[in-house]
Amino acid sequence: MQTIYELIDLLASWKINEVQLYTEHTFAYRNHKKVWKKASPMTAEEILALDVYCKQRFIDLVPNQNSFGHMHRWFEHDPYLELAEVKTDVISPWGSTLPPFSLSPAVPGSIELVRELFDELLPNFTSQYFNVGCDETFDLGMGLSKDMVEQQGKGRVYLDFVLKIYDLVKAHDRTMQFWGDIINQYPDLVPEIPKDTIALEWGYEADHDFDGKSKLFAASGVPFYVCP
Repeated sequence: MQTIYELIDLLASWKINEVQLYTEHTFAYRNHKKVWKKASPMTAEEILALDVYCKQRFIDLVPNQNSFGHMHRWFEHDPYLELAEVKTDVISPWGSTLPPFSLSPAVPGSIELVRELFDELLPNFTSQYFNVGCDETFDLGMGLSKDMVEQQGKGRVYLDFVLKIYDLVKAHDRTMQFWGDIINQYPDLVPEIPKDTIALEWGYEADHDFDGKSKLFAASGVPFYVCP
């Protein structure tokens, strides 16, 4: 926590006004100690105090909880593996071998887990925004949702699950933010994104096509951030 407070002071000195607290498995959820017990988790009390500290420095502390991909630290433990799209290691698009990675939209328990996490996490933040992640779901369609993807298309299966997440966020009266790297591969589906969300167009490379990809959101009236 000392390091986080030091970072907040540094960012405030640069007039940064939004900081996202990114977590995969490092919030101390009451019912999921098995997942975080060796991960030096942040408690609800620590986040409440940090939220106040940020507000005093004109920083909006935004919760950022991955809710689709990047769930591999959960799948290391039973019974979470039953929610995974695949049960074994997979090869990522960039060539590395990764463990089971994404929640499966084909399992009803997936969205129920997400609901439980949101219900516990969000009351600790005063921000109106919430980043639900949903990036790098590269294993979608490789396992339990294979039939769904073959019948409906990968983009449709992806978006339908994101829209379920959106409904959960709206129930908490928050504005959903999500990473745009998956949906912008399906330009025909971008107009279906709710107009009260914020797409986050990110890229690591200097030549990333921010202009082209951001236009997909702009043309559909979807607010977006550019995140280099």
